[in-house]
Parts: sequence; structure tokens; C-alpha cells
Amino acid sequence: MGYHEDSEGKVFILIEGTDDEKIYRHFLNEQKVIFYVTKNCLYVVELLRIFKTNPLHKNKIIGIKDADFDHMLHRSYPDLENLFLTDFHDIEMTILSVSEEFESSLKAECCLQTTTPLVEKVAKDLKSLSYLRLYNEVTVADKELEGVKLDGINFNGITYSAFYDGENAITWEQCLEHVKSTCNNSRLEHYPTTEMIKLFADSYIDPDLKQLTRGHDLVFALQVRLQKLNRKNSLGYKELCLILRTTCSRERFERTDLYHQLNEWMGQQGLYLWHNKGA
Repeated sequence: MGYHEDSEGKVFILIEGTDDEKIYRHFLNEQKVIFYVTKNCLYVVELLRIFKTNPLHKNKIIGIKDADFDHMLHRSYPDLENLFLTDFHDIEMTILSVSEEFESSLKAECCLQTTTPLVEKVAKDLKSLSYLRLYNEVTVADKELEGVKLDGINFNGITYSAFYDGENAITWEQCLEHVKSTCNNSRLEHYPTTEMIKLFADSYIDPDLKQLTRGHDLVFALQVRLQKLNRKNSLGYKELCLILRTTCSRERFERTDLYHQLNEWMGQQGLYLWHNKGA
């Protein structure tokens, strides 16, 4: 792809998913960049490590990776100068950290009069699921370091409305039971008990919810919460994602560490890959 004439002079940006591409496309000029969706955060890292062996690719390929739990677990990638991490768990949570208009836009769209914070409440209600994701990552990674290969918990089949009523925090029992019932997780001998996950959570007291919470989980759960508050004027997942993207202006994005790190890299390479302001 790099040698194709349509790619001449452009920088390839490795990202994880199609939703990420929609967000970054809002800030980066597609006349100067080409997005490549890897569909997995590990592929972003692995591909960059492969490409770094070829000096021809040094200034042509960068990767933007959702931090996931990297910041909480103090993980870094010092061997990859062209890898950039989101400020918080993922790009959605990073945008939410600077987009104060998101909540007011949701309340206006759904005709809500409540003063109760939407994002903060839903993130708190999701803590059991977020902790289970963290437990899965830590347990599997630790065992791999010990030479033991474990199948991780599969979260792909979960249905948020099946264990979240849009009002009350998801209990450990509700979370564990539902996730275990999906995607053949019931066969995992190392699937945690309630006591195990509670003990694990005690190691991460009062975490930053923007680091702990997965953005996609938050949006799906927000959908359930909004339907609970006003079924007639509730919003779908795609509508919520669109509002999230459109309420984060370039000026707000410039307040993130991710923006400054990307901008610094561009300056070092003599590049300007952002959309021109006002364009």
C-alpha cells in the first residue's frame, strides 16, 4: 500500500476499529493520511514492531492505540516512538474528558430535566463489569508471564439490558452470571467467583473511572439508562456515537495529551496532518 501512487506523501495511521476511524477522521486530514484498521489493539503494537525494522517506514507509519488498562497497570512501549496512547481507557473516554457539551446534548435530545450526571452515574453502575475486564487482563497476562496459557473471558456476547436496568448499579452476581452464560465462558475453569473478583477489586480502590471504564460499554449502558428515563425519546448506539463525535471540537481535542504528542511528532517530521481550522 505504501508504494501505491495514491499513497505517495501520506502517513499511514494504524488504529484499532472503525469507530476509532470515524473519530480521528474528524481531526486528521484524509488528504494527508491513510487509516488502516487493525481490529485489535495488539495488532497495532505488533505491526509497528515489524515495520520499525525497515527504515523506509520510519516516518510513514504511526499507531494510535486505546490505552485500555495500560495507564492503570503502568505499562509503556519505550521501543516504539511512533506509538501513541489515548489519555484514558480509549478514545471515547478521552473525548468525554474534554467534551462538557455531551451530557447537555443528550439531555436536550431526550427531553430530560434531571440534574443527575449521566456519564458519571453509568460509569459507576458499570464498575463490576469494568473490574471483570481488568481482572481478565491482569490474570491472563500474569499467567502468560509464568508460562501458563489461559483462554481469556469472552465479552462479545453480552447484552447490556440483560443485566443492567438503567437505574441500579450492576451487582457482582449479576455481572458474573450474565458474562459466564455467554460465549462458552461457562467452560472456563478459572472463571472467577464473587469472592475472587471482590478480593481483586480491593487491590484497585477508588480507581479513575475514565481509566477503568471501556467507552463502548459506557455508550451501550447509556442507551439503556436513557431508555429508562424516557423511552419515547431514547437514542440508539449509533446516534449516541454521533453526538459524542460532534460535541468534541478540534479546540477541545487540543486539550488532550494525545493531541500534543501527535502534534510534537508531526513537528519533528516537518508534517502537518490536521484539518485546517475552519475548513
